[in-house]
Amino acid sequence: MAGDWRAFWSGEHRIYVNARHLEAHYARIAADVTALLADRPGARLLDWGCGDALASPRLAAAGLDVVLYDAVPAVQARVAARFRGAPGIAVLDDAAWTALAPGSLDAILVNSVLQYLPAEALDALLPRFRALLRPQGRLMLADVIPPDAGMLDDIRALLGGAWRHGYLLAALGGLAATFFSDYRRLRRELGLTTWTEAELLARLRAHGFAAERAVRNIGFSPHRMLFLARPMPAADRSAAS
Repeated sequence: MAGDWRAFWSGEHRIYVNARHLEAHYARIAADVTALLADRPGARLLDWGCGDALASPRLAAAGLDVVLYDAVPAVQARVAARFRGAPGIAVLDDAAWTALAPGSLDAILVNSVLQYLPAEALDALLPRFRALLRPQGRLMLADVIPPDAGMLDDIRALLGGAWRHGYLLAALGGLAATFFSDYRRLRRELGLTTWTEAELLARLRAHGFAAERAVRNIGFSPHRMLFLARPMPAADRSAAS
């Protein structure tokens, strides 16, 4: 992650316009992820780049064994303090992330993170993810931004969720605040990493995953993409190469 994005997520921000927006967002994430893992009761799930991870109590209540990691130190500290002693939720520091054993996870979620990572950072992560997953494990890359999506698509998604969940006026005020915010400046100056469906599928195959684009994204941004991938057996990887 670029240093300026890292600093942005370390501090206070107004990505969520009020408490109702925050609640609706994380409730939807929890429901969507739980549905994706409905066939894997008790799965050990790593939420990589977890952010504030406010969906975690719902995921744990659904029977998932939730493991959280974020590489931004301030976020890591906040999440560790928030969930200290919480049943079914473990928070990793950098050393614990590095020490995770191969084949120790049933699923990995990377939600709304790829846009802040250069392609070479994803290349470095994918072999690690593949090694950590059990043979039938699942990698979920969510909220991936296609090249033809822009701020107007994000605004439509925000206002659609706000209309359905009763925070439309707050969302309109939030948009006005965002116009003058660091987020808009950083997005304009640094940009976001985008992927076409074909590019990301090819990248996943090159790193030993069998992958497909899901019918719909998780959360409230239908113009963004969700990819589901599983480790290919060694024989299949050799044939693919």
